[in-house]
Amino acid sequence: MRIEILEYGPTTLRFKVYGETHTLFNALRVELLSDDDVEFAAYKIEHPLFDRVEFVVRTRQGDPLEAIRRAVNRLRRKLINLKKKFQKAFEEGVTNPPFVNPKEWEEFIKKSF
Repeated sequence: MRIEILEYGPTTLRFKVYGETHTLFNALRVELLSDDDVEFAAYKIEHPLFDRVEFVVRTRQGDPLEAIRRAVNRLRRKLINLKKKFQKAFEEGVTNPPFVNPKEWEEFIKKSF
């Protein structure tokens, strides 16, 4: 993954990332928008055949890079928590964890095995 900074100011950060698509950046966008200091967060995929994302963050106040750091840390904690829940469910032999929608779980199992 390569990152190219296109614009960086007191309240705006615009950058391009090579080698990524929706998977990472939609989660980051949603997490950024949950931050009261963030006014705007969006990304665009230049073309479906290329793994390039252009991302923009604008804050009401504060450094946009710091807002990204906070969002990444929140995402990291959420993913660690989810991983622990899955590990516990599999260790206990739970086939339908309560934190997963039963219909989605059934579809996941059918696709996976």
